[in-house]
Amino acid sequence: MIEKDVLRYLYLVDRKLTLITSGINWKPQYDEEFAGIDKELNQLRVLIDKEHEKSSGC
Repeated sequence: MIEKDVLRYLYLVDRKLTLITSGINWKPQYDEEFAGIDKELNQLRVLIDKEHEKSSGC
């Protein structure tokens, strides 16, 4: 996992939290963005899991 991936992951988590806490300001187009964020986070999660396996020696 490279620095770019880490920064992208952190940005996506921040954006997801922003959307979640938008409350009454929720807009219908956020549904599609939210789904896209989840998809990309799942892809990056695979890289994170691989890094954890490397560091734990498994």
